[in-house]
Amino acid sequence: MIIELKKELEMEQPLDTLLAFFKALAEANRLKLVGLLAQKDCSVEELATLLAVSPSTASHHLSKLAEIGLVSARAESYYNVYHLETDTLEAMAQRLLAADTLPDVAKNLDRQAYDRKILKDRIIP
Repeated sequence: MIIELKKELEMEQPLDTLLAFFKALAEANRLKLVGLLAQKDCSVEELATLLAVSPSTASHHLSKLAEIGLVSARAESYYNVYHLETDTLEAMAQRLLAADTLPDVAKNLDRQAYDRKILKDRIIP
């Protein structure tokens, strides 16, 4: 499933991929979950206790991170234990830092719009 999601993310437009990635990490508790899982795999209950939230809230945040392939879960007896998918995190970092990624996001913008606005507002009455 993680491999399929990675392939799906790679096929999306760069802007859509970046938006999904940053949206998932834009919530403070999700970023904290990534930090905790970077240290060791944890159950939902353990993560919820560490963040001082309910297990259902922690599970909701983990599902958002799983949607973009940053975390995966495995069953261990009664608990789901979550794991940070560092390969996905590294791949996204490499894509973000690639020389053409960020300029490509802005490629369809009108680079002359500001100049035309200044001419219209200041020079041409």
